[in-house]
Amino acid sequence: MAEDPQVIGHLERIEELLKALVKCSLAEVISRELTDSRMEELYDLTGTLKVAEIAKKLRCSATTVSETWRRWERLGILVKDGRQYRRVI
Repeated sequence: MAEDPQVIGHLERIEELLKALVKCSLAEVISRELTDSRMEELYDLTGTLKVAEIAKKLRCSATTVSETWRRWERLGILVKDGRQYRRVI
């Protein structure tokens, strides 16, 4: 099936607009949650390493990482993707 370039262009524009809306709506929550360099690093590492690896790197417990991720999922700044979390934006 041939893909219509105009439809693809519209879909890409819709995706751009949705990302902008999500960034605006989550900016306050993210800034409230990322209060120190450790939380910023945890957020940056989310989706790249396993819980134990992140805990070791940040010198905290795996429980702290997991609980933070669950809180962030409830706040809408992370989504669970299978067994792992990933950032919304």
